[in-house]
Formats: sequence, structure tokens, C-alpha cells
Amino acid sequence: MKEITRIHLAKTAFSVEIDAKKSLEKYLNSIQKNMHADAEAMKEIEARMVEILAERGVMKEGVIGDDDVLAIKNQMGEPRDFSDDSEDLTNELADAGEKPEKQLMRDTDGAVIGGVCAGIAAYFNINPLWVRLIAIVSPFVTFGTMVLVYLAMWVSMPPAKTASDKLRMRGKPVTLAALKEASSDGNSTTSVGKTPIAKFFQYFIGAVVLFTTLAILFGLIVGGALGASMVNMLGGLGMQMWAWGVWTSLAIGGIATVVFGAIVTRSIFAWKVNRMSVITMIVAASVVFMSLASAAIFSAHAGLEYARESQQLTKKVNIDIPDTTNANSIFIDMPVGNVSRINSDKFKVEAEFVDLPKANKPEINVRRDGDKIVLSVSEKCNAIFFDGCLKFYKPITGLKIYTPAGVNVSGLFYHNSIEAENSES
Repeated sequence: MKEITRIHLAKTAFSVEIDAKKSLEKYLNSIQKNMHADAEAMKEIEARMVEILAERGVMKEGVIGDDDVLAIKNQMGEPRDFSDDSEDLTNELADAGEKPEKQLMRDTDGAVIGGVCAGIAAYFNINPLWVRLIAIVSPFVTFGTMVLVYLAMWVSMPPAKTASDKLRMRGKPVTLAALKEASSDGNSTTSVGKTPIAKFFQYFIGAVVLFTTLAILFGLIVGGALGASMVNMLGGLGMQMWAWGVWTSLAIGGIATVVFGAIVTRSIFAWKVNRMSVITMIVAASVVFMSLASAAIFSAHAGLEYARESQQLTKKVNIDIPDTTNANSIFIDMPVGNVSRINSDKFKVEAEFVDLPKANKPEINVRRDGDKIVLSVSEKCNAIFFDGCLKFYKPITGLKIYTPAGVNVSGLFYHNSIEAENSES
């Protein structure tokens, strides 16, 4: 039986044979002496030893033997080879060292947000600026899909924490010299995300996302109440079912948008994101997209149903114009569809409206303003949500205006003026 004792490498506990411990201590002392390695460099070297042991199946609390120490020496090299600073010896040891496959990792040292772009740039050995420019433009080209891809990569790509991680990220050999150099570079590197400018943009973007989320929440509450009242006015029509579908889809999408915005806001201010947050954001974004798609489908069906029912429900009403003396123009001050102007010896206005069961007949006012006749819908209510307004008017779909030749017809709301044939009516 061999005597066993305890040691810690990079704060990881192991059991070790006495002879193996002596050999490992001698190796570490030789590294520190010959390479003049500081505490940070020694920490990285120990972390690499832990990785090599894990590759050999010696995990935390495992037993380290002489063979394991020999494997560490073979992979990392002998420190006495570095007592001479000649480039030939360094290159020779680098060639003899481990050359791992490149591993895609997040470069947290050069991170602006999560280190994804910096990690991709390190993997392909290109300037991070180009990757970041592509990342900025891609959400507009992909309609936001790349935002979800970025979040998924943020969760799935491990961060390059140790010096050996940073070497593998770039496909460089993991040797003692490389570990020391990477450790020195890491000590002199300040993360882009920790600079004052980055902090300013962090809080600025966080504030923008926060206020946008609050605005969406306010619109969801007010718009939801308004929409529910308007849909309720469609009672008795076949299109009401489809209208409720539109309302429900938009409500669900709005709630998911608020949830998405809240998590993004928290992640920006905390400057970190965990796996659960990313999963929630992906689910919320998926719900938003599905809600918009279903709202579009319900809206199309509602439009078709309304077109069919409105033809059956369209009615006409004549509008009395009491005083037309010396009138030379008519101004339409109300929402309306098509307007037809027909030459006639007498003034006459005929309105077409859709007779919705729960809406009121349009009450059109006629008044004189000098030599102008003004047509408008009478206002009897300021609110039309929470069922607080019982004067929701049936939509006016068209006006036929009979006037003598030379009378001008104008207005802010109608979009299609048609000059019809003369009439003797």
C-alpha cells in the first residue's frame, strides 16, 4: 500500500501519493524558479494541471499517482528548457506541446456585452470589429431572429476563464511559456465592458429598454380595454368571433413582450444573463411571433366576414340641409369612405352606413360657416372603452353629395372624391 495525503491545485482538492506529491512540488518549484512566474501565472498553470488530470479521469477528490505527474510533465514541458530565452528553444517546446482543436468560447476579456462576438473573432482569427458590425446589422435583416441566436450562443458558449481556455480558443499550444504569456496578457487587459463609456451605454440602453417596456405595458392596458369595448360593439355579427381572436392574440403577444422587456432590462442593468433568463426570453419572443401570426390570420378572416356582412347591413339616410342660400362649398369634417359629388339643381346629401346591431345611427350635423356648409358627426361622449360610451356610431361608408355646378366639396377625412354624372334630382 502507498501512503496518501491531500493537496490543492487551483483550489481543487485531490488525494495524492507521497512520491507523486514530492515530484509535483519539485516540478512546480522548478517552474517558478526557471520561468520567474508570478502568483497569477502559477494559478493558471495549476488550473491547466487540473484539466490534464480530468482528461486522464482524475477528477476532484481523485487520487494522483506518479503516472499522472509524468503525464503533466510530458504535456506541459520541462521548465529548465525556459531558463534560456532563445527563440529556438521556445519554438521547439511549442511544437512538442499540446495543440488542441480550436474551441468556440466567449472571450470575456474583450467583451462588450457577453463576449460572443469577441469569441467568434478569436476563433476565426479576425478583427472583432467586423463581427460586431455584422451583429449590429443582422437583427434588422433577420427581423430580430439574430437576437435570439445571440442569446442562445451566450448560454451555450462557455466563457474562456483560464489561460489555457484562451489558448484553446485561438488554437494555440498549451505550454508553460504560453500559459505564462497568456496570464501576463490577461493581467494587463481591461474588459471593454468595464470602461466608463461602456458603462454609460449600458445604463443608457437599459433605461431605453425600461421606458419602452413601461410604454408597452401602458398601451397594453389602455389599448386592451379600448379594443375589448369595440369588439363588444360587434355583438350579433359573425365577425365578432374573429375580432375576439385578434384581441386575444394581441393581448397575449403584448404580455409576452412586456415579460421579454422586463428580463432584458434586468439583464442589462445586472450585466449578466443566466440560462433561465435566456430560455424565458426565447419563449417570450416565440410567443410574440406566434401571436402576431395568429392576429394576422384572425384579422384576415374578420375582414372577409365584415365585407360580406357590411353589404347586407348597409343602409342609406338622407341628411337635411335647411339653409343653402349663397353656399358655394361643402366641407366634410368627419371620417367617411367614398364621396361622390353629383351635379344637381338642389343641395342634397345622402349617407350610407353599416347598421351594426349595438351601435347607434350616425347623427350628422349640418351648420353654416359663412358661405360654407359643414358636415360633422355630433359628439356626445368622450370615452368609448370600459363600455362607458353608448354612442359608438355605425361607420359611415359613403356620401353622395348633390350640389349645383361650381360648388366645391372638400374635407380632411375622406380619401376618394368621385365626380359623378349630372342628375336632375
